[in-house]
Amino acid sequence: MNRRAREYVEKNPRLKGVVALYRGVFSVQRKLSQRIPDRLPHIEGAQISYRLEEGRLLLEAREMEVDLALLREIMEEVAAVLRRKGEDPVEGMEDFLRGVEDVELRGLVESFLENDEERISAIMAGKALEPPLLYLLLHVSLAPFYWKAAKSLARRADLDQVAKGRCPVCGDLPIMGFLRSEDGLRVLECSRCGTRWGFPRMMCPFCMTTEQEKLSYIYAEEDPGHRVYLCDRCGKYIKVTVSFPGKEEELVIPLEDLATAHLDLAAEEKGYRRGCRTVFA
Repeated sequence: MNRRAREYVEKNPRLKGVVALYRGVFSVQRKLSQRIPDRLPHIEGAQISYRLEEGRLLLEAREMEVDLALLREIMEEVAAVLRRKGEDPVEGMEDFLRGVEDVELRGLVESFLENDEERISAIMAGKALEPPLLYLLLHVSLAPFYWKAAKSLARRADLDQVAKGRCPVCGDLPIMGFLRSEDGLRVLECSRCGTRWGFPRMMCPFCMTTEQEKLSYIYAEEDPGHRVYLCDRCGKYIKVTVSFPGKEEELVIPLEDLATAHLDLAAEEKGYRRGCRTVFA
């Protein structure tokens, strides 16, 4: 990851600040994830296949295990990184971390995993932390727990062809994708748990249309190795890396996402909106 980060900054020095922020957060996630016990899969074998066939998640919100004490530690270290490396002041973060009670934090975690924004708003009433900062803090702090849980499941599941726009493991949206060099399969990566799954190239992951006249892609002439797949039915887009032959395991998708911000601008100028919410926008 560090090598890839240096390469991105050498190509585009303007990325130095945001890449340094991402590296700082990733360092915290990686360090403290080592204290999360490796999880045995709660489902195996035929149960995994049955869930995939039924369209159910392999890891449902109620099946997630989160150590609140460790979560607090991750959040505090992430907040420290944001204070040191963020370009803007982090308003309300310290007050929030000092004042949030365990019952409130547990409620925020449950609501975040279940996408219950109404409950999150109720818990956060009277607290100064802005919603985008709360989202960032919860997203990056919960990610290590998801990595540990998802890894054991993804190894046991056949995820090469899952015609599902949301992650088959945790249900979150894809942050970005790549075309696998060996067979041209489009592979999406989950923005939350990092699971990768195969998805049809000529299908929109957000509205699932296969109407060819509604689907297209654009790319910058100076950067033919990346594309933006556009959908005229739902008006959303997803970015895809198309030239990384034989080295897909080395792809750091969140860094690829940061390094291709120019493509977000190009898509937005054409009136399309991103399908997945970003963390470091």
